[in-house]
Amino acid sequence: MLNTLGIVKGTLLTDKQRRHAARRLEGKSVLEWIVRQMTDTELLSAVAVIAEEGVRGDVIRKLTPSDVPVYSTNAQDTAVAVQETLDHFDAEACILIGSDWPFLDSELIDRLVRASRRTANCDYAAYQFTNEIFSAERPYGLFPEWYNGNSVRELISKSDDLIHRQMPGTYFLDNQSTYSVATLPIPAGLDKVEDMKFSFDDEEDWDNILDLHHALDLEVLDCRKVGNLLATA
Repeated sequence: MLNTLGIVKGTLLTDKQRRHAARRLEGKSVLEWIVRQMTDTELLSAVAVIAEEGVRGDVIRKLTPSDVPVYSTNAQDTAVAVQETLDHFDAEACILIGSDWPFLDSELIDRLVRASRRTANCDYAAYQFTNEIFSAERPYGLFPEWYNGNSVRELISKSDDLIHRQMPGTYFLDNQSTYSVATLPIPAGLDKVEDMKFSFDDEEDWDNILDLHHALDLEVLDCRKVGNLLATA
């Protein structure tokens, strides 16, 4: 059995999100940048990408590096897609990241895994964002989340709430009296991500992402450099 599986969520995407995943950044697709940051971690047992069955998942399957497996699913919500993937790869837990954040740092992932190990019977681990842990309004995929596989299965059996099923972290945050949740501070400067609008809403935002990436001059991402740049912007 695998300990912690890294999962890139390439399913249940809009057409716009699929186009964003295919954008080129320094010769790689955004999806490949995310996958490679996950494969560069120290504490993940393996990495996989989730894609939808059929034509809607073809772009994600094509963009995924050949050495990384793709699990194809017909699941209609994120919680079930994650649970199916954990079962398929026989993994105890996972790190989940969306497919729209090309500045993912492998150290951010390892910190979450360490936090989950330090927390007794941890169900969910996430980064604290400004004055909140999680917000449905902030872009999905900015920071990774850690999930205990048994806890995800319990969520599915107990909650039919669409928000809980599509963004499973909200379930554990809404029920912290029942579940064990670990939170981490994000690196200095990265709390300005929303202010700097480094997201994929429109072409101007993509130009901002390109400018930031060129300014960092990185082959392997270092979140401290990203944070320092944003902190002084």
